[in-house]
Amino acid sequence: MELVACQTPWMETGSLLDKSATNARALLAAAQTGWERPVPHCPEWNAAGLIRHTGEILVWMAAVVTSRERVSRRALDPAPEDVADLPSWYVANLERTLEVLGSPEPESQTWTFASSGDRRVAWWIRRLGVEVAIHRWDAEDAVAAEGGPPPRSLDGDVAAAGVEEFITEFLPGLLAQEAVKGLSDTLHLHADDQSMGWWIDLNKGGSSMGEHAKADTTIRGTRSELLLWLTNRCPSDTLEVFGRRENLDLWAQLRR
Repeated sequence: MELVACQTPWMETGSLLDKSATNARALLAAAQTGWERPVPHCPEWNAAGLIRHTGEILVWMAAVVTSRERVSRRALDPAPEDVADLPSWYVANLERTLEVLGSPEPESQTWTFASSGDRRVAWWIRRLGVEVAIHRWDAEDAVAAEGGPPPRSLDGDVAAAGVEEFITEFLPGLLAQEAVKGLSDTLHLHADDQSMGWWIDLNKGGSSMGEHAKADTTIRGTRSELLLWLTNRCPSDTLEVFGRRENLDLWAQLRR
C-alpha cells in the first residue's frame, strides 16, 4: 500500500460531527459515575470540572461560529456549580454546538485561533472532534485509575485528524517556549493501523519534512497511540521506536 504523508485530508465533516456526538456523550457517561473523581491527565480538574470545561468550550465554539467573530470566553455564561444541573446543561449545549457547526458550509469563513491561518468552519469541526475524543479518553482513564475498565482507544480517523492538528497548530508554539530544552532532529510517526505517516523537523520548529525523508527517530503505533503519545497520555513503551530515543524522554516538556 502507498504511504500517505503528512498533510493528509481530514475526514468528512459530517462523519466527524457524528463521532463528536458519540464521544461527547461517552465523556459525560464516564464523568457521571463519580463527579469528585480526579482526572490524572487533567490534574486541575475532577470529573465535574472536566465536564464544566468541555461544556464551556462547546458554548464558546457555538458563539464563535454563530457570530463568525472572535468571542471572549469570559463574556459567556459559566457552567453551573451544582453537579445536578451539569448533565442537562452539557447535553443542551452539545446539541446546539453540533447544530451550529453542522449548518453552514464547512469551507465558509469564520474566526479561529489557528496559527496556520485556517479560517474555515471546518477547522472548528476538527477542533471539536479532537477535543471531545481526547477528553472522553481522559474521563475513561480516570475510571480505570480506580480499578475500572481501561479507556477505549480513540477512533483512528479522529486520531489522525488530531495528529495533523497537533503538528500544524500546536507543536510550533510548544517548541518555541523558553522552558523547552533539548528536543532536536527529525521524527517520523508511522501509523500501523493505516498506511499513513508524518515527518517532523524539530530543528525547524516542528515543520513538515518531505515524504519518505530519512528521520533520526521513527515511532510506530496505531493512530490512537500516536496522538495519545503526542499529547503526553500514552507512554513511549507502548510504541515501537527505531533510532534515537532521547526525544521520547524529553517530550513530556510539551504540555498545552
